[in-house]
Amino acid sequence: MTIDIEKLDKLIVDADKIFLTPEGEKVLLQLLNLRDQIELAIDEAKKKLEVAGLKISPDFTSIQADKVKVYFRSFGARYKIDSSFLKDIPANLYETKTTYNAIAAEIEKLLEEKGKLPQGIIEADRPKTISFGLKNQEAKNEV
Repeated sequence: MTIDIEKLDKLIVDADKIFLTPEGEKVLLQLLNLRDQIELAIDEAKKKLEVAGLKISPDFTSIQADKVKVYFRSFGARYKIDSSFLKDIPANLYETKTTYNAIAAEIEKLLEEKGKLPQGIIEADRPKTISFGLKNQEAKNEV
């Protein structure tokens, strides 16, 4: 697989053309296609690195090169609580969390009625970001 960096630079420069011409859509499709190809290549490289590392040593955890370090490790919590045995587990071995989630529909209804948010409810700062993706899978084949 080869990625033409000059072509990629041109695609980036032309990315905003979707607002002006239909060709702009093709630019975004090409970028999405490149992203998919790169993600697929990274996934394949990870699989090959895992096989090669485990072949060298079943206890393989990492490889360090000059500029890259490859890790082979688990993510997430190491242990889980089986709540059906909670009464049998010493309290110092787990923590209890309570979370509060705002119910937007109810808050918006109250806001419409009262004209203001109730005390203790704060509107979250939610900056907008641009995102784009394929409308359907057939569009992927048009690139």
